[in-house]
Amino acid sequence: MRHRSRLAVLALGLTAVTLLSGCGLSATTLSVFETEREAEDELPPLEDDSYGSVDVESSHYVGEYEGVSLWVTKGSDSPVCIVAITDPDDDWMVGCGGLPTRISGSGLTFEFRADDWPAPEGMTRVSDNVYAE
Repeated sequence: MRHRSRLAVLALGLTAVTLLSGCGLSATTLSVFETEREAEDELPPLEDDSYGSVDVESSHYVGEYEGVSLWVTKGSDSPVCIVAITDPDDDWMVGCGGLPTRISGSGLTFEFRADDWPAPEGMTRVSDNVYAE
């Protein structure tokens, strides 16, 4: 009986890890990366190594929220990054991670989500994949 309990727990654990790691049954769609890049999609220059974890060639400008300009990129070691810039000289954030990716600073929070995911509660839609509060 003990052996079966351990196998059940192991099976549930593996299922949870698979679903949480994005290896579930459906493919994740990030439509923001499927459009052609334009001049506004270029990231502004920041301090050295600020874009170290960012694939700068994949950047896309997604809009502005309360004076903060927002870009999304693919990460060099993660699926997505959010770049939030108020002033390139001294007020900016870069955060990378899995889905969803959330960054916070200066009293604001930004979140990147897959196309088919519901909007996060209490957040304002900035673009197809990005929300703010």
